[in-house]
Amino acid sequence: MLDRYLIRPATLDDDAEVVRALLEPVDFMDAAMPGEIVDRMRTGWRLPAQFGTATLLLAQEHPEGEVVGLAHAIPPVQWLLEMEARLGRQLCMVLSLSLVELEAVSVADSARGQGLGHRLVDELIRSYSGQGYQAMLGGIHTHKPHLAPYYQGDGFEVLAPGAPLDLELPVGRLRYPASASMRHLVRPLAPQVSYGHGVLRGLLGGR
Repeated sequence: MLDRYLIRPATLDDDAEVVRALLEPVDFMDAAMPGEIVDRMRTGWRLPAQFGTATLLLAQEHPEGEVVGLAHAIPPVQWLLEMEARLGRQLCMVLSLSLVELEAVSVADSARGQGLGHRLVDELIRSYSGQGYQAMLGGIHTHKPHLAPYYQGDGFEVLAPGAPLDLELPVGRLRYPASASMRHLVRPLAPQVSYGHGVLRGLLGGR
């Protein structure tokens, strides 16, 4: 059944309104994010190479059918820049090439129940693992408890509501922001990285 869908990067030629409609049901912490994602796609925007890679994948019915799903991920550059005074610019830039945030996964009603969302996430994980990223982070709102087992099925650890995530770095631990209305997601992407008891260990090993 999944062979009917092509997973591919978004292009300048993709319909912005179709992508906007798929983003509409996604709960973003920043209400401006859907518009920013669409604008990036329409303009061909790319994250500066020193800050890593932002990726918008689309799922399209073969051969040239309707776009019915998407997944978006980007390194947590804004948060890392806020940490620059504490960590130093060099370490922040290394982290932006090691950590990536899963920001959105959405599948149209007509294509649900076929594992398409999982396939989109798997493609992102394959891509970022191949680029040397070491962990994928994310978050889900507590008012959508059904998403916890969904992401656990994709290999993510789902933290308790409001529980912080500590990143163990060579310079000490860095606490990733927590919100009472959110649950952190974390999935190691490299063999030396592991998660347990609220701590992501082994980051930047060999870097």
